[in-house]
Amino acid sequence: MSLIDLSLSGLSKPGAKLIEKISDAIGVLYEPTKIRKLAKAEADANRTQLISKLELEGIEKRAVERFLKKESKRQENIESISIQAAMNLNENDNISDINEDWINAFFKECEDINDKEMQTLWARILSEEAKSEGSFSKRTIKLLSTLNKDEANLITYFGRFVWQASILTPILLLDDNGDTDEISFIQLSTLDSLGVIQQGLGYNLTFNGKKGRISYYGIPVSVEFNNESKNEWTMNTGTALLTPIGSELMKICGSTPDMEYFNKVFNHFNKKGSQLNLTIL
Repeated sequence: MSLIDLSLSGLSKPGAKLIEKISDAIGVLYEPTKIRKLAKAEADANRTQLISKLELEGIEKRAVERFLKKESKRQENIESISIQAAMNLNENDNISDINEDWINAFFKECEDINDKEMQTLWARILSEEAKSEGSFSKRTIKLLSTLNKDEANLITYFGRFVWQASILTPILLLDDNGDTDEISFIQLSTLDSLGVIQQGLGYNLTFNGKKGRISYYGIPVSVEFNNESKNEWTMNTGTALLTPIGSELMKICGSTPDMEYFNKVFNHFNKKGSQLNLTIL
């Protein structure tokens, strides 16, 4: 039996189903409007009454008040993330059976996240996991819990360089000085230290034929090589490779396409003497 105490009006059926799954796993959730305000008022009254009954004084009383206030804030954070995740789901989404251990691990890592923008990021993870169980590992969740807002924004910024090939692949160009264009070495080093990317001297995409296909934010692009040698059907992608954690974060980081960068990539590979050509399909 569900411990749910939530008005599900306004949510899609998949959204309501997600709330029920969360409630079964971790306990009661309240609607973040009148019901939540009522619940908070009742909780404040009950807390005062409980402390009074316990006849606590001095440091013991302050300790109990601090504990209850902390847990109340954690509950508020859990509910905010849960409702946002549920609202991300529409009627066409199929909800998978999320592992209860995963749910508990998830909320353990995000229950102290008070920042609203960071809560939105956590909500995206929860809704995506609901649609496809196993999309996010516990390791990725652990990393996300350590990020500050600047680091999260850097991951979002890096997403503009990521293309879809056989796997998610960043393509980084060099500027006239031989430095990585539009993203600094320090920024790349930060992403490397976080475990989002792996830096190297240079990486390539290897194709099985003279013609291949990649895409950039849904824009399909044909890759055609100008030689007949199988050993040369490779496309240089720069000095960074996404780690498994980085690939998972790219799904929910909120990145948007950068068409100026997109055109730079086209100009780079289509310049005279290039071993390949790009064409929008």
